[in-house]
Amino acid sequence: MGKEIKFGLSAPMPGADVDGLVNFSVKADQLGFDTIWYPDHLLFVAPGAIAPEAWTVAAAAAMKTENIALGTVSDPHRMHPAVFAQRLATVDQLSKGRVVLSLGVGESMNLDAFGIEWGKPLSKLRESIEVMELLWETDEPVDFDGKFYNLENAFLQIKPYERNKIPFYMATHTPKGLQLTGEKGDGWLPIDLNPDLYSGYLGEITAAADNVGRSLDDGFDPALWIFTSLGESVDAAYETLEPFKYVLVMQDQLLKAGYDVEIPEEYHGLNYFNIVPTDEEGRQRFRQLGQLFPREAILDFTITGSKKDCIEKIEKFVDAGVRNFVLFYRFSPDPDLALETYSKEIIPYFK
Repeated sequence: MGKEIKFGLSAPMPGADVDGLVNFSVKADQLGFDTIWYPDHLLFVAPGAIAPEAWTVAAAAAMKTENIALGTVSDPHRMHPAVFAQRLATVDQLSKGRVVLSLGVGESMNLDAFGIEWGKPLSKLRESIEVMELLWETDEPVDFDGKFYNLENAFLQIKPYERNKIPFYMATHTPKGLQLTGEKGDGWLPIDLNPDLYSGYLGEITAAADNVGRSLDDGFDPALWIFTSLGESVDAAYETLEPFKYVLVMQDQLLKAGYDVEIPEEYHGLNYFNIVPTDEEGRQRFRQLGQLFPREAILDFTITGSKKDCIEKIEKFVDAGVRNFVLFYRFSPDPDLALETYSKEIIPYFK
């Protein structure tokens, strides 16, 4: 694990249209952010949202940016890994080697309505990675006999740009997911963790790597997708964050962090990953769930406050092992000002 601290951005999805996403990518590149991540969704929970295909947007952005890395947070269920490997290699060629990929277990909104099976997601994720890496690393026809995928005399006629693989980040914090991250991941990109939880989970990843004789000192990138609200003070920044508490912390992580919050049975297990846009009652209960989360927990799980407050909180996460911050900043009182402050004042502080 390196010492360099990186800062990336969550693209405004949902929110911006296709032109807006490309323009935002150009702006993020010009402001000096390291990576932009496009959520790879068929649907978003928000009704009426625009949900363009993420890698098509990334390909367009690749043609208009110069330095910023381009990634999506996706799943292994919606695309055969051979097709995925071809798509990634194509965008990597367009961007001259700037593609990264994060894979998680999947979300109801992207799968259930379309009849896409997503049983045994971690096993499928592991096998998808193995197939993609196999197709990238050799020019000769290859065979693969797996539980989910089979290849016979298969090969690709495009490879990543001047390299034989594309970095895989794992979007997970379950025990089996952490084990897979330690064994196979090039990076780790969880969401909604406080510093103590992050440190503990990273320790599990390190132990899993040790068990297979792997050192994470050689290029492993521990990242974190995190909400940030930057304002004149903690109170001002929290005020615009508070209405969205339901997406800022997951209830299981809240309890693991030691917060004594009684969650009524009707809310048990409810989180962003199992909500679908057509279930208005479920969406309403999800919003109600957030009202149970105390202010101190929200501040613990986010980067919130003045520039000084945000720097101090980032330092706590750095001490916990984070080396790459993916910022969702749009809940700030003045999002444009927050973006400029990160670019011109906070990021240089850590560089």
